Amino acid sequence: MIGVKVQFSTSSLKKFADIEKQLNLLAQWKLVVQFNEDNVEANGQKVELIAMWLEYGSEGFNVHYPARPFWRTAIDANMQRIMNRFIFNANQVAQGKMQARQCFEDIGKQIVQYIKKSIEQGSWADLAESTIKAKERKGSGTKPLIDTRTMVNSLEYIVKEI
Repeated sequence: MIGVKVQFSTSSLKKFADIEKQLNLLAQWKLVVQFNEDNVEANGQKVELIAMWLEYGSEGFNVHYPARPFWRTAIDANMQRIMNRFIFNANQVAQGKMQARQCFEDIGKQIVQYIKKSIEQGSWADLAESTIKAKERKGSGTKPLIDTRTMVNSLEYIVKEI
């Protein structure tokens, strides 16, 4: 009879238990990318509401906002990269090289950067002439979606329990 003797040390069992715990956390947490819900523009409007108007367009307050889908563009253009990164990070967790929270934080930082880049570099519908004149009077730029940078700076990610 041929046999193989396998021994586990206390430290290897502890490492296995730590990895198992981290893998379980991957299933218990979720990543939320959002605009900070407490941030407001100078006019008192919540940034997340303005971002929604700009993303989907709006007809309100006698003003037309054309859709400038910065969020959907960023996610759609980078979905495969995001998925690949999650697979890579999950493998790192399984090997004990990364904690579950780091896995989500790394992806959250990446997604925030994709959305910021979309806002800053996207080709969006031109601003109305009246908007351009108002921005020039205030001394701000004429690029769509960029005015005070409050929206860009309000992007954040949160790792939370499901």
